[in-house]
Amino acid sequence: MESKSLKLPDNFIEILVNLPESGMGYQIVKVILKSGIVLHQHKVLNSELLMLEENENITEKDIEKIELDN
Repeated sequence: MESKSLKLPDNFIEILVNLPESGMGYQIVKVILKSGIVLHQHKVLNSELLMLEENENITEKDIEKIELDN
């Protein structure tokens, strides 16, 4: 199974850099899309690389908001 990733735009990176890490070098986030779909428990590496499931096809333009997923 191949993993996909999406480089986040600078505005999201700036937000994530100021939030605590979930583990060493990564954060577990909730991604809210402009369509209203919410993706839970997604990993972001180094506050800039969003890891996607193989069947998820989103672009940076699809993202409305990213926040830590508790």
